[in-house]
Amino acid sequence: MRHPEVLLLPVFMLLDYYLTIVGASLNEKGYAKHIAMQHYEMNPVWQKQIAQKKWFNPRHLLLALVFSLVFALLVEVALPTPPFTPLDSTLTPFLMGFLLVLFASVLGRHVSNILIFRSVLRDSSGISGHVDIEHGLMLSWSLYQYFAVLLPLALVAIFVPHPFVLGGLAGALMLVFTHFEWLRKHRKRVKAERAASSPPPPPTEPDEY
Repeated sequence: MRHPEVLLLPVFMLLDYYLTIVGASLNEKGYAKHIAMQHYEMNPVWQKQIAQKKWFNPRHLLLALVFSLVFALLVEVALPTPPFTPLDSTLTPFLMGFLLVLFASVLGRHVSNILIFRSVLRDSSGISGHVDIEHGLMLSWSLYQYFAVLLPLALVAIFVPHPFVLGGLAGALMLVFTHFEWLRKHRKRVKAERAASSPPPPPTEPDEY
């Protein structure tokens, strides 16, 4: 195998899903008693499964398997095959950076959340009261937190424009763009629901002349 690092992708994808369940479970045990959110999972595709703590998810397992196989075939077979050999030195590290940095950023958020939730479980004396946070606001906060990854990567890419670094920057941008899309669709859905639930305006009286 020319690029054994491709094996990190399925590992990262599985960790992303299972660390989400771990974080959601720890959140409910203590943190959610003070700061409650409508959905722990930001991705609407997996919100139901995460809420149910569904450890065995055939759909996610199939997605991870297919995506990883396609990626492995691309970097191990397609790109190194003439006449595309030169792409292997540029496109392969770019794709590696894109996918691995993207998932590593997500995993970093999971680890951060888990440590925060565990600290609250160990000692909740530093937090009191209760706050309910609307999902759109949580999406906004989640989006803003990824700028802690995006801005340093942008600085590194300026001084070290290696394909892996540029791919990582593209991965961070993808996370921000994806959150923008989730937030846009959420706001559109909320607006439609409010319009459907609001009473119709009263009929206007005809003008008398």
